[in-house]
Amino acid sequence: MRKELKKVIEKIAIKAASSNVNETCSWITYQPKVPESVKKLKKH
Repeated sequence: MRKELKKVIEKIAIKAASSNVNETCSWITYQPKVPESVKKLKKH
């Protein structure tokens, strides 16, 4: 059960990171730095 839960959490984290790297912040003044490992998930 723990392995299955770990896999689900990993998939959710990857989906969240990939969707966040393809979006920009709606506030002009603040855009957090994106780690290099997450930039690899960016769609071109």
